[in-house]
Amino acid sequence: MHWIIEFIVHYRNFCSLVLTVVISLLMISSPENKQLATVRFLTTSVFYPLQFVIDKATNISNIYEENRRLRQDVVALSSRVAAFQEQASENDRLRGMLNLAQNFSYDFVPVRVVAHDPSDFNRSIVINAGKNQGVHQWMPVIGEKGVVGKVVQSMGGLSLVQLVRDPANRTSVMIRKSRAIGILENNNGIDYYLRCRSHENVAVGDTVITSGLGGIYPPGLHIGTVVRISDSSDPLFKKAWIKLSVDFNHIEELFVMRLSPQWSAFMHEFDSLGFKQ
Repeated sequence: MHWIIEFIVHYRNFCSLVLTVVISLLMISSPENKQLATVRFLTTSVFYPLQFVIDKATNISNIYEENRRLRQDVVALSSRVAAFQEQASENDRLRGMLNLAQNFSYDFVPVRVVAHDPSDFNRSIVINAGKNQGVHQWMPVIGEKGVVGKVVQSMGGLSLVQLVRDPANRTSVMIRKSRAIGILENNNGIDYYLRCRSHENVAVGDTVITSGLGGIYPPGLHIGTVVRISDSSDPLFKKAWIKLSVDFNHIEELFVMRLSPQWSAFMHEFDSLGFKQ
């Protein structure tokens, strides 16, 4: 039934012509009284119902087209809303990073993460800046919430960043309150700790920052928070377990601190000592 209505609506001019020709032939071949009766019959039983059906079918077709158009509009508006929400989220992150940059006197290069290490440890990332943007090896990389890692390889427009969560990485850190210094360590890319002497005043909730030693990171950059204290196998030391402040599974926009390693300023003095490889 539905296809018949669609056929009549689509070919309504042709159907009207055929129906008119058939009725005209019947009228011509009939006597006058029959013609009058036929006109009354067709008017009440054919033309009016047919016109009613055609109008309804046309309305249904128009409603279907309007619904299809409205669905397209809903999809388009939903996509725009999602894009606006993503832009708003990105703006919030960038405002936070701008505030971070204003808190330091260093020169910053804004970058975006373009690739992640696919391994379980997620030891490194690739950023969209390199030598062409003044980014070189050993420059620190930070985010809104703290230290992310350091550049270990710089190319023309890309750089490879080793994350602080890499078990092979060694970062000199310090407990802000007690000034206890140690090395950030981890064995599995998940559990992070700092070895400190047993007599050091270290407590849960203490803030961990970079110590400035090691020549890569300047002092005072945020690393994380002490969440647990445990004894070490060596009775002279204890472990302060640390929760890193950066969520490495959700890093997008970062800053490269345009700093040369601290030891580079003394390279000419080392060279003057005459050491040979």
